[in-house]
Amino acid sequence: MSFLYDEKTRKAMKWIWIVIAILIIVSMVMLYAPGLIPGGGALSAPIS
Repeated sequence: MSFLYDEKTRKAMKWIWIVIAILIIVSMVMLYAPGLIPGGGALSAPIS
């Protein structure tokens, strides 16, 4: 498991976490913000 402490691996892991966090934030905004984008607000729209 020593590769986890390698400098390159740690940098790669940091970037992977940043990308995952950005994807989660963007998906949250698209789900919860009505009117921000066309067809957005899936969870806050009233069910008809």
